[in-house]
Order: sequence, then structure tokens, then C-alpha cells
Amino acid sequence: MNTEDAASGHAMRGLRLLLEAYASAELPQWDLFASNVRALYVPAGSLLFSAGETHPYIYFIQRGFLKAQMIDPGGRATTVFFPEEGDTLASMSAMGAEGIRRVASRGLHPRSKSLQAAIDGESLLTVTAIENSLVQRINYRVIEHLSSQYLQWARLTTTIALMHATLLQADAAWQRGSAEQRYRQLVDLNPGLVKRVTQRDLASFLNVTEASLSRIVKRVRSGAEPTDDDDLGIDEFSVG
Repeated sequence: MNTEDAASGHAMRGLRLLLEAYASAELPQWDLFASNVRALYVPAGSLLFSAGETHPYIYFIQRGFLKAQMIDPGGRATTVFFPEEGDTLASMSAMGAEGIRRVASRGLHPRSKSLQAAIDGESLLTVTAIENSLVQRINYRVIEHLSSQYLQWARLTTTIALMHATLLQADAAWQRGSAEQRYRQLVDLNPGLVKRVTQRDLASFLNVTEASLSRIVKRVRSGAEPTDDDDLGIDEFSVG
């Protein structure tokens, strides 16, 4: 069961350091922001929030490890990323940004039909704790209000959005590789993540079956040269 409390002074000092680094400036009205931050303890296996919820909250991961999942076109749950310590987490479609709603509802974007969740202000993500986790939560409306009043807060939101977009572009390039190529890159660039997840969750993330992932892991550990998944006949969807 998730439990909620006021964020500790130590946690708030760390959060302020992070956010002022994003803003490249001291943030005015910090006490107003801090008074609206809540600390949330999420036990392993517990939901943080679910797809379909109206959930306009931003989370800052202080401790722990979680998985974010979406439903793919085939109706299967697939893991899309793993929020961990230092990450900022939100379901972007649930932020209820008025500008996005207006553009999408009026068909002014070429992909407006794909933005129905943003029009409705609903989350596309289901987020579950893999490990016991401690997160700090703030309603986006508080940041939105501060951003309308102070340039420093507006710069903070812009920088976080740009960070998110930059990571999405990096992920898009990474996803062009085969499952084996992506696994090898994970082992090289983020070995800690590979050690923290179950094989089932990792297979879902790589979009292959657990059996396929086992063969990939065996090949990598044996020191074999990279091989395209198509050659092994293992480019399969995970059951999630």
C-alpha cells in the first residue's frame, strides 16, 4: 500500500539542487512549491498510477526502481522505460496542457488523431514499482502557475521538456537496432539496469520473448560476434 507524507528537509534540498540546475538559476517562491510536494512510498509491486487516469502529477524519483508500460497495438502490455533514481517522471498526455488540447482538438497537427489521450487529459502509462521506491510528487498546476509568474520556472519546464524530447530521440535511434544490438548496448551503457530487472521485464522492454532473450544473453556471455535477430528467427513480440 502506498503511503504519503510531507517531504523531508534533506529530500527537498536535493530536489532544489536538481531543479535549479535545470533552471540554471535560483527558483523564486520555492516555499510555495515545497509546501505542495508530497513524499510517496511505493512498495515493490504497487501501482504508482495507471493508464486511463486523469493524473496531472510530476514525480521525482528519490530512491528505487520502477517500470512504465503501455498497451501495444496488439493489446499486449509492453515496458517502455524504467524510471530510476534521479529521473523525472510524468505521463505527458495527462498534464492537461491547454495548448496541446487546442491544437489537437482542432486538427492543427498532422498527428492530431494520435493525441486523443492528451485531449482527454488521460495517462497512457501504467507505472509499477519494481523495488521499494520513494518518490516526490507535485501537481503540475503548481509548476504551471509559477511558470506563468517567473521566467526561472518557465525555463525549468522548458529544459525538462527538452531533456525528455532529447531522450526520446536517442531512444528512437536505439530502437532501430536488433534486439541483440539493443541488449549489447544496454550491457555497455547501463549495466546496472540489466542487473536490476527480471528477465521477463527485460524481454518486454526489448520486445522479444523470454526464450529469445535467453539465447541473446547466452551469445553475449559466450563472446560470440553480434548476429542479426532475423538470422536467428527470434524477432518476436514479448507477452509483456
